[in-house]
Amino acid sequence: MTMGKIKDLMRKSWLLKTFLRARWPVKQQLIKGFLQRKKYYPKESVNADIKNLINCMLCPNMCRFDCPAVQASKKETHAPATKARIGYYLEMNRLEKIPENILPLFEGCVHCSGCQVHCPFDFAVGDLLEGVAVDLFSKQQLPQSIMTFSERISKNNGLYPTEKYQQAYNALSPLSEGDIYYFPGCVTMGNNTKVISGIAKIANKVNRSLISKPQERWCCGAPLMYAGDLEKAKELAEHNKAHFQSLDIKTIICECPECTYMLREKYKQLGYDLKIPVLHVSEWLASLLAEGALEIQNGEKETFFVNNLPIGFHDPCVLARKLGVLDPPRELLMAMFPNSLREVPYSREITHCCGFGGLVNIANSEIANQMAQNRLAEFKKAEIKTIVTSCPTCYYSFMKNNTELQFEIFDLVEAVAALIQ
Repeated sequence: MTMGKIKDLMRKSWLLKTFLRARWPVKQQLIKGFLQRKKYYPKESVNADIKNLINCMLCPNMCRFDCPAVQASKKETHAPATKARIGYYLEMNRLEKIPENILPLFEGCVHCSGCQVHCPFDFAVGDLLEGVAVDLFSKQQLPQSIMTFSERISKNNGLYPTEKYQQAYNALSPLSEGDIYYFPGCVTMGNNTKVISGIAKIANKVNRSLISKPQERWCCGAPLMYAGDLEKAKELAEHNKAHFQSLDIKTIICECPECTYMLREKYKQLGYDLKIPVLHVSEWLASLLAEGALEIQNGEKETFFVNNLPIGFHDPCVLARKLGVLDPPRELLMAMFPNSLREVPYSREITHCCGFGGLVNIANSEIANQMAQNRLAEFKKAEIKTIVTSCPTCYYSFMKNNTELQFEIFDLVEAVAALIQ
């Protein structure tokens, strides 16, 4: 028996203890349910993980106290176990497949994996809902807002029409050759080309040759996974893998944690293993810093930053929990702000979502914005004046909700590019 299986059994030992302490009539019901368990599964083949949906829906649901969607909406239908219950009943055809029954799965889950931190079974309800979404999408039973969003990505092979990317194309034009491929995310190309210019500037300063072909790369496919369009997500993955293989590259870097996770982990699950390292840009920059190739000046001596200290780092959910990248951003920030970097409440693995994860902003922008405002309030309580993050979606969310201009907000790449020597 492997160490992993032993740990898994130890984690679930409370189930046996609970069973042994139960009264005999309860034990009888549990045994009967176990012997007749097949009736609790759909008769037809489904993509959803029914076993773990059941595990989640029958759990005491203690993780809901830390669910950002519940905190924002105050609705029990957005609690992790309730979403699992809704997903299960939809799969079992015990719940009518109408928008008001399906919408909580999309407006109430940012796929932040925060529930996994507290889960005795060690899974995230967002991952379970992906399978439910695939089954609903295959029968065209999703809310119209989600279907329209999916159709837009399928049409453009990205979040936006190509016209919106023209400024990004221009910024990426200097990155024409090299064995390191920069894969820019859709949100960055459409909304924050300062990050793209920053990466180009840093690459030039540290004498590293990067290549990027934004007109030929397609969306990583993460939004379509959330929308349940598995076949189109596979098509995007197949195209991107062929694109990478046509080039002589050894490493891929992404500024978007979602893109990093898709290319590094999800493509393997979809059958398109890239077989080359995929790094988040913070990992790449931290490695350059460690080897002495990247030199950054102290930002605490710069006039702009002096008036906007202390600095707080917002850990993007996917970067912190799914990729486990916690220290590289802090190593870079400590080099820039050695005396002014503060850990904020709910940081590292227990970070709180920016609100724009998953498809919440598509399904219900009011809830998404409330989550963002809740997160910004945590920074305000910590008396942070400048927020740095390392995710284009988090950056976009905070910029949109920084309505009173109470914070300066930067992407990590912007800060490094501003202070590189």
